[in-house]
Amino acid sequence: MNLDDLFVPADPEVMERERLKAKELKRSAWWKSQIGRGVCHYCGSRVHPSELTMDHVVPVIRGGRSARDNLVPACQACNREKRCLSSSQWRIRVEEKRAAGGEGRS
Repeated sequence: MNLDDLFVPADPEVMERERLKAKELKRSAWWKSQIGRGVCHYCGSRVHPSELTMDHVVPVIRGGRSARDNLVPACQACNREKRCLSSSQWRIRVEEKRAAGGEGRS
C-alpha cells in the first residue's frame, strides 16, 4: 500500500485561503516573470505565456501552500494530467509513460 493514497484532504477553509493567495500571486511581477519564459515546468514545452497555468507542486488539497517555492508554470495538458497527484505519484506516472513509449512529461 502506498502512503500517498492515504492522505486526508486539507481543511476547506485552509484550501480557500491558499487559493486566494494564489490569485494574488498571479497578479505579481514574480509570477509574470515565471510565465514570461513560456516554458512548462513539467514537460519543458514552449507555449505562449497566456497558455501557462499556475500549478501547486504539492497540491493545496494535500496541504501545499501558495508560496513561491511551491508554485510553477505548467502547460494546460500537464496541469490537467497531474491534478492532485503528489510529486512521487506524478514521477511514477511519467516514468510509466516513458517505459510504455508514450508521450513523456517530466
